[in-house]
Amino acid sequence: MQYWKLLALAVVAYALANSNVQANTEELPAPIQTLAEQGLTIVDQFPAPGGLTGYAAEFQGQAIALYLTADGEHVVVGNMLDSDGRDVAADSLYDLVTGPAMERAWAQMENATLLQDGDKDAPRVIYTMTDPNCPYCHRFREAAEPWIAAGQVQLRHLMVGIIREESRAQAAAIMGSPNPAQALQEHISRRERGGIETVARFVRIGEPIIRENHRVMQRLNLTSTPIIYFRDGNNHVQMVRGMPQPQQLEAIFGPRPR
Repeated sequence: MQYWKLLALAVVAYALANSNVQANTEELPAPIQTLAEQGLTIVDQFPAPGGLTGYAAEFQGQAIALYLTADGEHVVVGNMLDSDGRDVAADSLYDLVTGPAMERAWAQMENATLLQDGDKDAPRVIYTMTDPNCPYCHRFREAAEPWIAAGQVQLRHLMVGIIREESRAQAAAIMGSPNPAQALQEHISRRERGGIETVARFVRIGEPIIRENHRVMQRLNLTSTPIIYFRDGNNHVQMVRGMPQPQQLEAIFGPRPR
């Protein structure tokens, strides 16, 4: 079953299982109010076809469309497709829910203490959450190398330590070293032998940075690495969880260097 169907069923099941919550003073149609009382954040209305009224909502970090019937008595939760198979709520959900959330995430990454990897004047900036012991983080860095070497891309790593017991100290040692980008590359080259040495003074310097980086992850409700943020051709912030597929690389990094 497709993810949106599972999400829609979960939302409705949750609402039906929690029917004893008192109504608040929000002036919403009853079916929409019921879902709002059960944990959905109703963001705004949007135009919908067929006499329906669309509502953009957020549920556990996911944008979701609600469609109120013309009689105001029923609500449909999930995707509505037009004759071309396009989701009619896609643009509205991005504008009202997903886009603002992605911009807030971008700002949090931008304001964090990051490891600069590549030419600081490179035209394309990509943020990535990196654990020293995350093999997919290393694969992503290797995939980025042609673009970095060509001066087209700069990676900005938010270093965290969540995968292994030693990850936190290694991340702190990397960020606390005199040259964090060099330290990260040294760690990657030595990872089969245990990685970078966790020099105590470097760990002490880097630990406050890693502690704050973990807070950033928590604020963004993220629990894994890599998490990649980039801007697409429309200047919209997009997020990729995990190692991107090969066909995604040019969308993330731009045209492949010649």
